[in-house]
Amino acid sequence: MHKENQTSIKLHANGKLLLSGEYLVLYGAKALAVPLRSGQTMDVSQHPGADFLWKATHPKGDWFEAQFNDQLEILNTSDNTKAVKLQEILTEAGRLAKKPIDFAGLKVRTHLEFHPNWGWGSSSTFICNVARWLNIDPYKLLEKTFGGSGYDIACATAQSPLFFSLNNKQPKSEPTVFNPPFADKLWVVYLNRKQSSADAIKTHIRKNKVTTPLLRRISEISEQMTWETSEHNFLQLMAEHESLTGKFIGQEPVRKRLFNDFPGQIKSLGAWGGDFILALSQASDSETKRYFQTKGLNVLFNLGDIKLDTKHAI
Repeated sequence: MHKENQTSIKLHANGKLLLSGEYLVLYGAKALAVPLRSGQTMDVSQHPGADFLWKATHPKGDWFEAQFNDQLEILNTSDNTKAVKLQEILTEAGRLAKKPIDFAGLKVRTHLEFHPNWGWGSSSTFICNVARWLNIDPYKLLEKTFGGSGYDIACATAQSPLFFSLNNKQPKSEPTVFNPPFADKLWVVYLNRKQSSADAIKTHIRKNKVTTPLLRRISEISEQMTWETSEHNFLQLMAEHESLTGKFIGQEPVRKRLFNDFPGQIKSLGAWGGDFILALSQASDSETKRYFQTKGLNVLFNLGDIKLDTKHAI
């Protein structure tokens, strides 16, 4: 790869939220996802030395930095675990690239626009940016590194909400509209919890049989969420989705577990047990904020304020 083609490359990938289809998207269910305004930038430039330099930052400051030689051997780093993972990903990217990659004399700076603990796509935005920089397939790079369905890769370059599904393990993304009349009542709330049940959930999923009716119903709910105009019906869709998914993974829905007195409905987003939840509140904005803040949950957003939708703005 010629250096002159890499001078001052600037890239940006969007963060993501999975509104429906968590877990079951891996088995072919249609999921509803939204790209986020916040994401991750990548700036590739040249520097006078022969080494390959990498520096990553996030809103709170420095995140990670490393110095490699032109063979991607680690010379110096602030975090050896992250440096080894970066080394593995770039090595895998090299295998997927059509041309040899010359990293010597290059400097990469990345900036994550949200907190890395939030689960908005720190890995997927990184994979997408690396793949575009090196002109390789981001889905293949994801498969070889972090794994997952790939919906987050679809969100990374999308400009509006989308349906995502795996057909014969091939990712399929199609744009859709998600702009309900009660959108101002939809809140995204950070649970600020470590996910300790991941292994147990994986074990339960292996024991459970994925049925065609279950996949069909989850897909129907995903579709109905995009055209439903009744707030009452949307509350029911959220509750049904939670119930079906909860039975499948062997977990109690988050509203029953943590927010039984919430005035509205709550749905898990992505991996259950951590990250964010979606709340459709029937209380005022101030009352909704006060409800979650009294539970120690101070990071919450109106979905319309964080969702990227250049075609159908709320």
